[in-house]
Amino acid sequence: MNYFDHLSGMRIRIILFCTLAAFACFSQNINPGADKVFRPDEIATIRLVLAPEHKTYLLDPANAESEEYFPATFEMTNTQMDTLLAIEVGVRLRGNTSRYHQKKGFKIDFREYQGPRFYGYKKFNLKPDVNDPSLIRELLTLQLYREMEVPAARTHHVKLYMNEEYMGAYLNVEQIDDEFLNMRHGHEEGFLYKCEYGANLLDNGQVFNQVVFESELNEQSDTRAELDRFVEVLNGTSSTNFKSEIEKVFLVDRYLRQLAVEMLTGHWDGYSYNKNNFYLFYNGETKLFEFFPYDADNTWGIDWVGRDWAQRNLNTWYATGDPRPLTTRILGVPEYKQLFLFYCKELLENYFNESYLNPILDAYKTLLNDAIATDPYFEKAFGFTHTDFLNSFDLGMDNNHVDYGLREYLQVRTASAIQQVPALVTAVEEPLNTVRLYPNPSSEPRLFLSCSDTQQKSLQVYSSLGVAIPVQVAKTEERLEISFQEKITPGIYFIQYNGEILKWIHY
Repeated sequence: MNYFDHLSGMRIRIILFCTLAAFACFSQNINPGADKVFRPDEIATIRLVLAPEHKTYLLDPANAESEEYFPATFEMTNTQMDTLLAIEVGVRLRGNTSRYHQKKGFKIDFREYQGPRFYGYKKFNLKPDVNDPSLIRELLTLQLYREMEVPAARTHHVKLYMNEEYMGAYLNVEQIDDEFLNMRHGHEEGFLYKCEYGANLLDNGQVFNQVVFESELNEQSDTRAELDRFVEVLNGTSSTNFKSEIEKVFLVDRYLRQLAVEMLTGHWDGYSYNKNNFYLFYNGETKLFEFFPYDADNTWGIDWVGRDWAQRNLNTWYATGDPRPLTTRILGVPEYKQLFLFYCKELLENYFNESYLNPILDAYKTLLNDAIATDPYFEKAFGFTHTDFLNSFDLGMDNNHVDYGLREYLQVRTASAIQQVPALVTAVEEPLNTVRLYPNPSSEPRLFLSCSDTQQKSLQVYSSLGVAIPVQVAKTEERLEISFQEKITPGIYFIQYNGEILKWIHY
């Protein structure tokens, strides 16, 4: 049984969302799962019909910089819907470099002509990701962010038709906006900034630059005083007081989780290396800034700046010749550096490894094969062929920017990370009383729980539907052995131990 059989049969992410809502003891669900729109195990079909002259305008290279919307009828089909909207949507070009290729990126705005939200969403971002011959690098990276409890956009693949012409395979990436915040925080109180190239977060007045820091939420009431205060604390606080002061204005833990994913996946086009492609959200309830990554297609060994991202040292991964205070000052705190290493280790053990990722790679290679093979625009950016798509899961390309295939990158990156930071294997001091499950994921009906305190007070296992599962627990030295007394099906299980909830994947 392959990965998508598991995902389709269990509808794991929908069930996970429902389960988290059902159990009050679970932590806040900062990453909703699949729904009727975002279904990562299938390819949806979107059909747009617009005036022929408007389609011609959008595809004309002379209009690559256009931000103009054009009206179009919209229909989307997947296993959960076949929906034709009564009110036209707005369609325009989107993206940066993709605007200059024949395979364009498109933004669809469901409310441009006073239409309703589409299943709760205002906008779609259809990305061609022409840099990536596999068309899954961004999807994989954003998925790893979500696995590491970093708020990140959801994605799914789409076959796009425009006036019945097949425009090719695309990735629909969730818009980071008020809906995104409401789904993850339950409110939209605060300020949201889309941070573009140049946003290095120095305290030099740059936060008032409305191009580099574009306001996306509650603009009328935003004086940027909170953002200005944040960069002041980040840059001006002494080393002695930095840890206590930065925690008053910034959610550090999630940023450390973000850094682990950023560095292992080689997301160089984000903040730490390229001062680009991130959002800052000032949470009006917690009064803390939060960091959201996005635009993660230049990952997994794609290189435009002459670096070997699979072997770049994790200790000096950021741009060392140019200020990056958010990364350098945080990793300069010994406790934060140790926690960063712990999250790298967690990522390597649970998600960024061949056992977890190879079934996913196999599944997407099969899922996308026909859509890529018939994509008339696939070859028109960098000359990638269908054969290149098939090979990209294993091998890089000697004559362009794709230095590694996906599996090749995974192997080299994991090996180099362990060599660069031996603490990842042997000496990471885990946070006090950290509870860990292993192996995770696993195909065996048995797992182990380790913790600095294994004096069992309570342990219960639940299925993703919230049903208690009978297990046998045995204490062996400094760990607990958990064995299932009945046959279990592949899926997500939750272990409640001494008040903590842990996720375990059985495949």
